[in-house]
Amino acid sequence: MNRCECPTQESLGCLTNLSAMAARNYLTRQLALNGIDMTIEQFKVMVVLWKEGNSTQQNIADFVGKDKTSVTRLIAGLEKRSLIQRSTACEDKRCNHVTLTPQGIALEKPTMDVLEKATRCLHEGIDPDELAITLRVLKQMCLTLNYTAKDSE
Repeated sequence: MNRCECPTQESLGCLTNLSAMAARNYLTRQLALNGIDMTIEQFKVMVVLWKEGNSTQQNIADFVGKDKTSVTRLIAGLEKRSLIQRSTACEDKRCNHVTLTPQGIALEKPTMDVLEKATRCLHEGIDPDELAITLRVLKQMCLTLNYTAKDSE
């Protein structure tokens, strides 16, 4: 049975998960086709650094929604490719600061160009008003679920 034909096709959770996986796979292919050797997880780390300039590993972990150990592996891979560098904070030896290298900075424009083109393709054929409603509803769901999750702890 095709995943899109599953009996839960009317389930919001199932459909958002399937669309997220399809979008993720599409973006991964587009990055590779454009010569950008980066996973989606690494891309998320780079987005934090392109936006912030530098960050702590904990801040990056919070943003990408991964545990600190997973982020440490992602950062090690990016560091090995000379896209970022780590340094220990003088005030707290347990805290690592992560900054972009010139190669990491140079990768922002081509990577964001691929993301922009991929996003246009993903939105193709979708009525702009319906897309706006969908985005608004999904944002509200995220806010509600984050509030509920914190509230129930």
